[in-house]
Amino acid sequence: MKIKSWIKSIAVAVCMFGLVSPAMAKVVDVKTAWVAGQEGFPVWFAKKKGWDKQVDLNLIMSTYASGQEALMDFEVNTWVLGGLGAIPTVNGAKNGNMIVIGIANDESKANAVMVRNTSPILLKKGATTSYPNIYGTAVDLRKKVILTTELSSAHYTTTKYLEALGLTEKEVVIKNLDQALALLSFEHEKGDLAVFWAPYTFMANGKGWVTVSTAKDVDARLPLYLVANKAFAAQYPEVMKKYLTLYMRGLHWLINAPREEAVKEIQAYYKEVFNLDYSETMVDLNFNVFELFTLAKQKELFDEKNGQSRVQKWQDSINEFMLTHKAVHKSLEKNILGSKFIVPSFLNMVEEKDLK
Repeated sequence: MKIKSWIKSIAVAVCMFGLVSPAMAKVVDVKTAWVAGQEGFPVWFAKKKGWDKQVDLNLIMSTYASGQEALMDFEVNTWVLGGLGAIPTVNGAKNGNMIVIGIANDESKANAVMVRNTSPILLKKGATTSYPNIYGTAVDLRKKVILTTELSSAHYTTTKYLEALGLTEKEVVIKNLDQALALLSFEHEKGDLAVFWAPYTFMANGKGWVTVSTAKDVDARLPLYLVANKAFAAQYPEVMKKYLTLYMRGLHWLINAPREEAVKEIQAYYKEVFNLDYSETMVDLNFNVFELFTLAKQKELFDEKNGQSRVQKWQDSINEFMLTHKAVHKSLEKNILGSKFIVPSFLNMVEEKDLK
């Protein structure tokens, strides 16, 4: 019986990761997953430069239309490393087999509550001293129709904006629409406010609509995470170290490169990986709204020496939102409470000297 169990465990491991043990192979295939966004750039850049081959890795990039689609493949072990928004990450972590190992970027400023430029909501700014950059008052918002995408970063931003004004969702009318339809509906005078994430925020700006609050304005931080299969990470810590070193090396290049050069490389990345033709203006806007963190800053954000890390506290607020909206079954709550699925150990293995 024990021998059969051992053989079964080996078979599951091989099937699960699609990898030969690093001790048995010169180059290890590492399957990664990305939704159309800037977060996959460091992996693409590392492959372009041949950095992965230098450390005996072959980074394989798979692309998905949404975080939810990527999660479906994660659950059947199609990929082991990738990038997901904070809300899809909850859906991955709730089953106990996904961990967060780093931050691709912070998209808090890319999620925005917007109104038409004729809206009376724009007449009052800083009504609450705790959030001086937001427009509107409880009186202005009560019973207004808000277009947003349910259980998304836009929805989370909506709730935090209302909370900042002393309101709940019950005091307004929430219309659940996907982002493209919300943009079209708002253009046809439907709704009083609309909440978008990038690139829809850029499109909305192009129509002359005005931001009354970003997620960051109401302390609703929205990290876009680097995630990993928990079992894979535990089994192959050296692969994790190499992967994160490559990612951080690419991220540091993006942070430090001349803007014009970085824009051209990101344009090439979008075209090659996602077949998207983004203008220089559109790519440049990404740099204005997506906050990037160096390795040193990430280690600081993940530091648990004094209790919960700052990233865990950011995520706790998102978890609460998901629990309030009953997006996590009671039996799985234990897997997300306290955000213990955010772990610093792999990030701490990476050293600054390896990023040169």
